[in-house]
Amino acid sequence: MKAMTIEWDSNLETGVAEVDGDHRNLVRLINDLDTMLSQGVDPARFGEVIDTLIDYAENHFRREEEMLERLGYPGVADHAESHVGFALRLGTMVAGCIIAPGPDSIASLRDHLHSWLIDHILLEDMRYAPFVRERQSPTS
Repeated sequence: MKAMTIEWDSNLETGVAEVDGDHRNLVRLINDLDTMLSQGVDPARFGEVIDTLIDYAENHFRREEEMLERLGYPGVADHAESHVGFALRLGTMVAGCIIAPGPDSIASLRDHLHSWLIDHILLEDMRYAPFVRERQSPTS
């Protein structure tokens, strides 16, 4: 399986500290999946990554949507809809990994997360980032 390690760089930064912190955590999880594919899957560690991904989806999306609503971002409904689509796809892929664990299902999950992260940050999150940065106070 081809390695797809993500190197965090400034192109992935929205300039919104809490969002960038969450995204860095997702990059770490994706890279953990990549490492498992190259070094072998530790079932316990894989379970931890899956649990963390599910928590990530729930908590990051909730925090991000609450922030956008609080600041009055006009595209919050569309942004939330993209989160729903991701969460549904993540659930399907996680179920696939549980039902048929192995390199193919893990690679599929990793590849989907990798593509979604890059597309979501570079397209959707960068769309709201200037709006949020302008409206956040230095203490928020």
